[in-house]
Amino acid sequence: MAKITHDEIIKACLNGIDISFNEYLEWSGDEWLWNAPEYLLTINIAKELAKINKGKFITLEDNIKKTLQTANANIKGKITNKARPNGRSDIILWWANGYPRGIIEVKNAIFQFKNIKEDIDRIIEILKKDSSIEFGVTTFYIDRHYEVKNPETEIKNKIKKIAEEIEEYIKPNSLYYDYNLISKNENNAAFSVAMMIKR
Repeated sequence: MAKITHDEIIKACLNGIDISFNEYLEWSGDEWLWNAPEYLLTINIAKELAKINKGKFITLEDNIKKTLQTANANIKGKITNKARPNGRSDIILWWANGYPRGIIEVKNAIFQFKNIKEDIDRIIEILKKDSSIEFGVTTFYIDRHYEVKNPETEIKNKIKKIAEEIEEYIKPNSLYYDYNLISKNENNAAFSVAMMIKR
């Protein structure tokens, strides 16, 4: 069976956040997603990944140390605190053969690089290890909480700035990212964003 592609993973992340926005809008009487719990996004992303009929499976809230040990039983050296080894990753994507392939960290209401820096640090530290894990994704929802002119352009520029900061920070790893415009009005714009870090 064919393996799930990086593009399909990115698309599933974006779609999951888009679905979360529309669900929460309906449930809350037109409240935008920034006010929703983060686990709503995580669950919908997991559902979108699960729909892809290719060789893989997913788990939620798996322990990082255990995941790294499964990824390569011969890992040597201490797992650094930046990887938060005793913590849990929101979503783990596994190869069909039972080895972890990538981690996905989900955040809601992000405004700048520092809001996701801990997740980026975790991904970088994990990718330093020689293991079956080939990528890490930070995926998030972003909008404006107050009135601005040209909100769509402003948020796009903010996403680009975050991506540029990540690209510089993660060298020599590479970054691939995409985003969707979910909704906009005169004063606000909402986007889903997914940024994949690869060796």
